[in-house]
Amino acid sequence: MPLINHYCITGKNYSFLHNLDLKIIVSGSISKDLSKFPDNWFKDSTGKNISNKNKNFGTLSSHYWLWNNEFINLEDDDWIGINHYRRFWINRSNDNLTSLNLKEHIQRSIPNGDFEVLLPDKINLENLKLSKLIKKGFRNYIKNPKILFNRKKISISLHFDLFHGYNLLNQSADLLEKEDCLNFKNYINNNYSFYPLQMFISKKKYIVKLYEKTFDWIFKCEKTFSKIELTGYGKERLYDFLAERYFSYYFEKNLKVQTWPYILLKENFNEI
Repeated sequence: MPLINHYCITGKNYSFLHNLDLKIIVSGSISKDLSKFPDNWFKDSTGKNISNKNKNFGTLSSHYWLWNNEFINLEDDDWIGINHYRRFWINRSNDNLTSLNLKEHIQRSIPNGDFEVLLPDKINLENLKLSKLIKKGFRNYIKNPKILFNRKKISISLHFDLFHGYNLLNQSADLLEKEDCLNFKNYINNNYSFYPLQMFISKKKYIVKLYEKTFDWIFKCEKTFSKIELTGYGKERLYDFLAERYFSYYFEKNLKVQTWPYILLKENFNEI
């Protein structure tokens, strides 16, 4: 079975990451003291990069670095896995995993199956509290009062409005190419779940197309929203949140999807 080229995106140096046999990318490294990180860890401020945008782009600065600097070393049919410093692809669901025994449980090879991408289970957007909707969704329920009485299913678009800024996701869709724009708008307004986290395992040739489309679009979004004050958790990483929804749409529309387990480590880690 083909092996997976695993990359892990982190903004901090945690000791357990040194022992996982993963390729580590330091996210937002342009603003960090690099003497605190191992020399053999990739820095997203080297080569062609957008590390200076990390504050508002989040993990996208590492995706961009990977695409523009590391992909030259990989073949089109090589499999690539994206992990985050607390979230890792594992070979089976296991509630007993910790940073101490994680290494032996990381999914190292491609499993059997008819798929083109492995993704986490979808997040279902449902059962929104009335108080949350009233507090954050005034413009939404004025425009469509029916949502006050049907909160069991929350569209991707409505959810984004409430937590990241009113109408920003729909406005961003207008910046896509015509066919993509229509399909993406249909996706975000008529779906009540999505694949989260920008975690995936797929072949380089598919990821290249994703990155080409995503960054062409995200840079347009950056210009369009340049006057918006991006502060607070919901807005500071606006472009990362936009891309998260687009990644889900792209994979679901274009590739054969299979879901796969990952672990979220909930330990308290001390930074080196």
